[in-house]
Amino acid sequence: MKKGFTMIELIFVIVILGILASVAIPRLAATREDAEISAAVANLRTLVNDANAYYTVKGSFADAKLNEITNVPLKDSKDNPVGANIKATEQVRLAVGGDKDCIRVQLLDKDVNRPALIMFTPKSTGATGACKQVLDAEPVKAYLESKFDGFKNPNGGAMAIGSSASVYTPAKK
Repeated sequence: MKKGFTMIELIFVIVILGILASVAIPRLAATREDAEISAAVANLRTLVNDANAYYTVKGSFADAKLNEITNVPLKDSKDNPVGANIKATEQVRLAVGGDKDCIRVQLLDKDVNRPALIMFTPKSTGATGACKQVLDAEPVKAYLESKFDGFKNPNGGAMAIGSSASVYTPAKK
């Protein structure tokens, strides 16, 4: 008598593997998108904390390069990763889930009429997928809706450097 599997046994194994794969693959895709969203929110918070820490130590963003302030992966206006040539006060972008222009961030040095600020500007139209979910996340909404007296970012929010670096959301009831 020969040992081995019959053709029917092999077909059943293939069918069972196909069913498992049809359930597992969508779950993996959703997990990846959730990870991108969490990373983007964490990167934005890290950028704010890093800008606050740098400004507290140095007292100015003048002559500073963005890669001296933070290691958060950002892109310049030409879609290049931020490197040593980008001044801290230039507008940069936080890319999320393939969307190269999800959130724009800019550091402003203090001026006669206002303290140093960090400005947040969301993608103006057409945010989809992970970028839309990042923009809808409560901590990011708080940054985008933050206001500072005497200064208005018409397209987003502005937070004074040195103010509360963490944005807390109220508990949901």
